[in-house]
Amino acid sequence: MDIKKTKLYYEQINSSDICDCAYCKNYVREIKSTYPKLAKYLGSLGVDIEKPFETMPLELDEKTGRIEYISAQYIVYGGTDDFSKKVIGCVNVDIAETHPPTQINEAHFVIEIYPISLKWVV
Repeated sequence: MDIKKTKLYYEQINSSDICDCAYCKNYVREIKSTYPKLAKYLGSLGVDIEKPFETMPLELDEKTGRIEYISAQYIVYGGTDDFSKKVIGCVNVDIAETHPPTQINEAHFVIEIYPISLKWVV
């Protein structure tokens, strides 16, 4: 993994670069405060938890006021040799088997975190 290059990648992403649908807005607002240990771990990889590459939400549960995300994905530069699957709290961190095209021509891979449950605040 290339942590420096990954960190630089996330530093260059502006809030206007992130999807502005209600699901993604909610994710960005709630993820770090809901999963601080996960945010810290991803940060150690150079990943900014508030800048997902892709989120996969289910429908809002109006009874609980929560929304489940079956996965959220992040780009990591470099190779997968130094990466190993982890469980942080009750969230899995693993290499994504499928994801949208990244448009990146350098060595990289996509990780995903799952499952995620957040308050609906948007």
